[in-house]
Amino acid sequence: MIFYMQFNAANIAGIIQITNVKQEPLYYLIRIPPHWKTSYNLLGVSQDVIGSIEQISHSSWPNYQIKIGSNLITKVYHLNNSRHQLMLAPTVHWLITGNLIENNYVVHDFHHQVIMTVDNIYFKNGHEGYLLNINDNAEYKVGILLAAVLNQTSRNTKNKRSLERLKGRQLRVQLKRNINFPSDKN
Repeated sequence: MIFYMQFNAANIAGIIQITNVKQEPLYYLIRIPPHWKTSYNLLGVSQDVIGSIEQISHSSWPNYQIKIGSNLITKVYHLNNSRHQLMLAPTVHWLITGNLIENNYVVHDFHHQVIMTVDNIYFKNGHEGYLLNINDNAEYKVGILLAAVLNQTSRNTKNKRSLERLKGRQLRVQLKRNINFPSDKN
């Protein structure tokens, strides 16, 4: 099954739209308070709550739990905190690997079968998003919520990298201002 997750500009409003291949809205991910931890509800088109992701740790690489209704489906743990991600969803026996910078992920089960792929894409309107290709045997709502976890991990990293680049540019600008160029007086 193919799904598209379309993020608005920098996720400012905290709303992510999930559509099918025909670009028809199926679900919405809505960020919920408190804002010091990242949690989203998965809503149907009729605004009924289907599931959620909730941040359960307060580190720079937080762990999450995925719920469908009020049932805890799995927790998602970060095992490798580098550019090449390695995460584990133990209850459903899923191993998540991918490139945090490029936002491309593959989810395998314990039989090494591909459960889901997540690829970073750009829509015609200029917004960023994910293309989710979820195996027919997998629970697609869990896959959508897992993609929301991957998006949040990616956003945190992009924000940190942007701040580091900004600091580097400010430093370079200050250095350039202090350079005296010899004048040509001939």
